[in-house]
Amino acid sequence: MSRNYLQFDPDKGYPAREDIYYECGKCGGVIPSKPQGGIGCQCRNIFIDVDAGRVSIKDESKFKIFIT
Repeated sequence: MSRNYLQFDPDKGYPAREDIYYECGKCGGVIPSKPQGGIGCQCRNIFIDVDAGRVSIKDESKFKIFIT
């Protein structure tokens, strides 16, 4: 999978599309930005609560977004 990393402003929200993924710099986990249900990386630095429409990032310095 080719990874083209995106620049973004977290104050304006996190981009989400079928071809966008979130990458954790702590555990190396990769999760889709538009999952079917709640999901998080193994270390829980990234968590997406689909029901609440919320993305939670504990350590922004260990977080990247890429498009495939």
